[in-house]
Amino acid sequence: MTGDGRPPLRAGLIGCGGISGNHLAGYRLVDQAELVACCDVIAEKAEDFARRAGIEAAYTDYQEMLTREDLDMVDICAVDEVHAEIAIAALQAGKHALIEKPLAMSAEEGQAIIAAARESGCKAMCAQSLRWQPKWRAIKQLIDDGRIGRPVYVRFSGPSTPFWTPDQIDAYRDRPAEWLLIHNGMHAFDLMAWLLDSLPVRVHARSHPGQEWLPVHEYVSCVTRFENGAIAHTEQNRIMQPPRYPLGNEIYVVGTQGTLDKTDRLTYTTSLYNDDGFRLLDAGSTYGLDDPDMPFACEIREFARAVIDDTEVPIPLETSLRVLKAVLAGAESMKTGEAVAIDA
Repeated sequence: MTGDGRPPLRAGLIGCGGISGNHLAGYRLVDQAELVACCDVIAEKAEDFARRAGIEAAYTDYQEMLTREDLDMVDICAVDEVHAEIAIAALQAGKHALIEKPLAMSAEEGQAIIAAARESGCKAMCAQSLRWQPKWRAIKQLIDDGRIGRPVYVRFSGPSTPFWTPDQIDAYRDRPAEWLLIHNGMHAFDLMAWLLDSLPVRVHARSHPGQEWLPVHEYVSCVTRFENGAIAHTEQNRIMQPPRYPLGNEIYVVGTQGTLDKTDRLTYTTSLYNDDGFRLLDAGSTYGLDDPDMPFACEIREFARAVIDDTEVPIPLETSLRVLKAVLAGAESMKTGEAVAIDA
């Protein structure tokens, strides 16, 4: 039961590899939703996930799972290329949909998801776990409190170990050059839009292939202009790190009245410089916003609350569609070398 005595949403997770483990850990920390079913085209993956989740219903056909009358929502963790297909089918079946990034693989698919949500009356949201990480909520609060004035420039970098492993070589050979930007870039673009409280309008990208055998470009740098005039420089970097390199992020925010500088990769510090001078903030401080739950639990909880209370989801689909368009504009810019304007 939820904290107010209402029953939790009954959820079915689709796609039992990769990120599904993070979602499973999240469900264990929330009262607003519970997993009752899972699905994967590989039966062994579905069965293994079901055992770990402590549920009995494991499917290999998501359409069959969608026929369950007791299913309230789906959590889509499948491969990127089928996010839109599954989300639209779920919404048309009367199920709410939490969709892992990327929202879709094209603007047309994203618009179709929005149309399906409107027509069905069900809610849908693109999962963006970075928004619920305490360190970024702390930075957001510092910005919203006016501690550095109006932000005009953000630099964000997330160097980490490459995704691929030797047993995945064939799968990565089938990915296009822009796959890293589309798959993981939505995190960075959404975070920038949220911190700047504005939507992207123009993207200029550069990239580097990295491995000779790999079509995917492992380094992508994007300079993005936003509606409010702010500029963000984001990096997707899987090329320069050895195996097991620590996953971490670095961010530098310049405002009209100060700057914020944070790294959690090596030094784990946050510094603030404004009219009051320079100071190092407590490395463990989250500016009063520390949440004991993990970010995946937070996004699941807040989405479920929006469904239960019939309120707007934390991240509107229209915002995620613009972020998707920005990522796709970056992918086009990678190919042409020219800046690309985003169709609002």
